[in-house]
Amino acid sequence: MEQTRLYYSDYLQLNKILSAQQLRSSAAGTPAHEEMLFIIVHQAFELWFKQLLWELRDVITRIGQDYVPESDVGIALDRVRRMLVIMDLLERQFDVLETMTPSQFMEFRDQLYPASGFESVQFRMVEVALGVDERTRVQIDAAGYRARLRQEDRAALEDVARQPSLFTAIERWLEKMPFMESGGYRFLDAYRQAVERIFAHDREELAKVTTLSPDERIRQQEQIARLEAHFAALFDEQAYRTLQERGEKRLSQRATLAALFITVYANYPLLQQPYRLLDAVLELDKRVSMFRFRHAMMVSRMIGQRTGTGGSSGFDYLMATVLRHRVFADLAALSSYILPSSHVPPLPDDIAHKLHFVAEIS
Repeated sequence: MEQTRLYYSDYLQLNKILSAQQLRSSAAGTPAHEEMLFIIVHQAFELWFKQLLWELRDVITRIGQDYVPESDVGIALDRVRRMLVIMDLLERQFDVLETMTPSQFMEFRDQLYPASGFESVQFRMVEVALGVDERTRVQIDAAGYRARLRQEDRAALEDVARQPSLFTAIERWLEKMPFMESGGYRFLDAYRQAVERIFAHDREELAKVTTLSPDERIRQQEQIARLEAHFAALFDEQAYRTLQERGEKRLSQRATLAALFITVYANYPLLQQPYRLLDAVLELDKRVSMFRFRHAMMVSRMIGQRTGTGGSSGFDYLMATVLRHRVFADLAALSSYILPSSHVPPLPDDIAHKLHFVAEIS
């Protein structure tokens, strides 16, 4: 039997897609030309959210394995890079939407009540799959954002919440990072000793300066002490746990030290790809924050200080999420612990050899 010829519009189901723009303003007898743009842009958002979830699930599956082959690290990196490009595209969609003026938006805004972007279950799934900390989430009201969702959407979101997130997958992957101990060598101890030498040197140099006033000398000494305490918490299990309990740290101490190890010794061949993956994940977290910021600025332009259609504070709520909903702030904070390359402790020969490709070792 001859195979039925596949037709372009059938494959893409364009009849469904192109008939999915139903203007409420037209149905109300007050057609607003700009509502078509509003619908299409938001439908495009949802399609790209679906793709982000598709990529995220694959990355989480690969990085969340008990043993993560190097090839899967590379594939996960490619997926995250794709997500970065998608986030750029999503942000540029606001440029298209802002070709509509605030007065044009007001022509049909009343038709949208009480629907709201808060009800985008796919974006909530993206947040949960990334690993937004529910303890620090900015809530719309006392009932919380999940109360705004239909029962079937809440169930779908809860299903995503029961699965590992990108945060938990990355944390687990880092905790299994080899090379940080060998025989009598421990990266934690070697790096701590290097840090202690730097602070001792800083105090010696400060003591040699004769032009400082007593008050300025005290301020400089206090600054060194603050930095030293900041580093000390990284190396002390109890101090680090205290920071976690206060909500100042989320990533485990072991995972944080592994990320620092990868960052410090990123030039070694076998650490270059893990470093690029961490850097890409950090960039993804940043671009999601930039998407939130861009959304907030668009809302400010369109409705000013008005309440959102879903009853939120609109601009104020969206701005609060920019920082509070970051996932990988601990990775961003690693730069606080980076030493000048001249002070980085050298690796033992056996670890250094393992971090080179076999063909490079003579």
